[in-house]
Amino acid sequence: MSSLAFIAICACIAVAPPAAATAPPTGVSGSPAAPAVPTPPGVLAGPSVAASPADAKPTIINRGFDGMLEPLDAEPETAAVYRLKLDDESLRAVEVREAARSKAFSDFVTAHYDQVLAAGSDLQAMRAMEPADRAAAFGRIRKLFADMQPFTARGTFIDECSAILTAEQQAEARRMVTEWHAARKAELRREVFPDVTGELNQQADERLEFRMRLESIGGMVKRTITQRAESRKAQFEDVTKRLDLTPEQTEKVRNLFMEIGVQEIQGKREPGAYSMRERQHIFGELAKILDEPQRAKLRDLIINRGASQQAP
Repeated sequence: MSSLAFIAICACIAVAPPAAATAPPTGVSGSPAAPAVPTPPGVLAGPSVAASPADAKPTIINRGFDGMLEPLDAEPETAAVYRLKLDDESLRAVEVREAARSKAFSDFVTAHYDQVLAAGSDLQAMRAMEPADRAAAFGRIRKLFADMQPFTARGTFIDECSAILTAEQQAEARRMVTEWHAARKAELRREVFPDVTGELNQQADERLEFRMRLESIGGMVKRTITQRAESRKAQFEDVTKRLDLTPEQTEKVRNLFMEIGVQEIQGKREPGAYSMRERQHIFGELAKILDEPQRAKLRDLIINRGASQQAP
């Protein structure tokens, strides 16, 4: 499977429709006259602005001009910790914790690649499934959740940073996460149950929680691949930045390293620093993207690199 196809699967996980999308919502409780969830600001309203910077509390909520939440670039807990005012020593310690957590999840994805892929495939086909097949698909997804237990046993990123953060900082980070969780859940409710104004029952509420958990996993998988790709791409930037790549070529180079990232997760490539043979293979793939003058320049760069490495 190509990297783009695999990332599309991850995107499907990240925005997967919950069970409510394949079956009508049931068991909605509460009075029909109960107030609806407030509608987000409109297009002209733009992002909300605090009345006074001094009164503003840190937040991980950012909205676009359509009023919708902007996606986070990390787990909510991780984003919240980095929004705290940390001294240099604490920041370095947090970065070490983040790197260890990222590696642990990357190891999980590598070990359970087939399950992650199957979960994405199930979600793509969910709407067309018969009830029995849909139940079996949800069973496989729940099995994936269960197999994540060694990772989830680490706790949240805030838990992992408990020895670094003060009690007040931990409370502030958790407040930001709770605030973001409520905002995202309200947004999903409007999407999944647009005509319901009363309180959702437990089953409907669990559908939203399930969707949010899928979003979290899908986002983490996508970030794992992207981080690997960026790490590998950095090993070749001393060459690629001298080739005067066009925007189209730059995108193709990015996709090449995304493919390499997926292949590492699949176990088709060894992670870490590349051997000379592996580097030569990647240079060969890179050459296919270039025009003739660029290929000639690449050959010169490779020759000069080899000569400098052999020099005493």
